[in-house]
Amino acid sequence: MRIDDLCAAVWEAKDWLPRFRRNEYAKALREYEERFGPLYARAVAETEGDLTALEALANDILDALEAAWKRRAFWNRGAVRVEEKQVIVSFLSPMLLDQPDLLCGRLAGMLRQGWAERWPKDSYQITTAEVLQKGFRNSILGIDLEGKHLDRERDQ
Repeated sequence: MRIDDLCAAVWEAKDWLPRFRRNEYAKALREYEERFGPLYARAVAETEGDLTALEALANDILDALEAAWKRRAFWNRGAVRVEEKQVIVSFLSPMLLDQPDLLCGRLAGMLRQGWAERWPKDSYQITTAEVLQKGFRNSILGIDLEGKHLDRERDQ
């Protein structure tokens, strides 16, 4: 498995981040899963359940991401890293956690742990797409349009 093919799931951040919105996220994640799910499933299957090989895969992915940042102009590295981390949190990790092969979820955890070890001040957490989807609010300018936060006795 080519690591660059796996990293494309992160490097194409500008294609996916604009779609991380309440009305588009579910469809965007399905398309993301269709494109990258089989690649990651195959890569995990190639480890044949060996956790050392799975951890090596996670490290290879992180190495490739870091190498790509170092090739960028200094002033742009931080912004690109933030965007790519957002794709990992919003698309890659939920996709891996939702795969039928439990080792895919394990890979998501290893990527998170490896990231935290390399960049401890920039760590992140992972969760499922279902939890992320529940986090979208239906509000305008902070006003809750669904009335979820109303106190029925006080706010009439």
